Amino acid sequence: MPRSTKKTDSSAIALKPKRSRRVATTQPRVTDSDIARLAYELYEARGRTNGSHLDDWFEAERQLLKRPGASVLQFS
Repeated sequence: MPRSTKKTDSSAIALKPKRSRRVATTQPRVTDSDIARLAYELYEARGRTNGSHLDDWFEAERQLLKRPGASVLQFS
């Protein structure tokens, strides 16, 4: 039996680029619990004097967000 030969097209074929898979990276998320913990440590470092809880909170948040790759965990 004779072998059938198919004519092949040797022209260039445009291929779809492969999709790159996203690598799951875990970025540090800053939660309210993290901020509260650090704010309390700042409060204790100040000698437990009252009246600056918002300053402690915002300073803790600022310090935590300065970390590389940190972002705030937000709920929608």
